[in-house]
Amino acid sequence: MGLALFKERRAGDRKRLTGLLPGRLIFAANQQDLVCRPTDVSAHGLGVVVTGDNKKIEVGTTLHLLLPERMVEMQVAWSRPDFGKQDSTRYGIVTADASLNLEDLFTASGCLR
Repeated sequence: MGLALFKERRAGDRKRLTGLLPGRLIFAANQQDLVCRPTDVSAHGLGVVVTGDNKKIEVGTTLHLLLPERMVEMQVAWSRPDFGKQDSTRYGIVTADASLNLEDLFTASGCLR
C-alpha cells in the first residue's frame, strides 16, 4: 500500500469537468475575463489552469462567476505551477458564500463529465 503524497484540504470530493464553465469568470476589480481551463469542482471550490500572460493572479483576488440567473462571488485561495507544464499555473478558487453549492450549479449547467 502506497503512502499519500499530500494531504487533501477539501472537505468533499472533486468532480471532473468537461472543460467548460457555466458562465463567464471575471476579475471583480476591472470586469476583465479570466481566460482559463476549468479542471474540477467541489461543493465550495473550483480548480482552474491559466496559461500565458494571465497566469500571475494574486491569492486573495476576488472573481465573479457570471451565470444567467446569478453572480457568484469567489476568491483565489491558492496557486502552484501546473505539474511541470512550463507556461501554466493551477489555481484553487473558493466561493465567498459557504451556503452555495458550486457542484450543484455545474451539474445543472451540464459541465460535469
